[in-house]
Amino acid sequence: MDRMEKVSNILNDSKVYDKIADALGIELNNDSDIFREIEEYIIEQYDEMDSNKQPETCRACNEEIGEDSYFCSYECSKIDAE
Repeated sequence: MDRMEKVSNILNDSKVYDKIADALGIELNNDSDIFREIEEYIIEQYDEMDSNKQPETCRACNEEIGEDSYFCSYECSKIDAE
């Protein structure tokens, strides 16, 4: 499943579009391009938010590391333990 489909499923399953239409007193047109535009916008904004986050750094030396690590090397993990 691609990202657009995931976002679409979340919005549709939670009935977001229906709730907005009800709140605004409008009848939904399921053939409207607005749904795809909204979903694209959401993905773009999340991508931007993700690209702006600070990179993870090693607890011992501040070198950049992977998201699921605390240290860049075994040596740094030993330094932190001391």
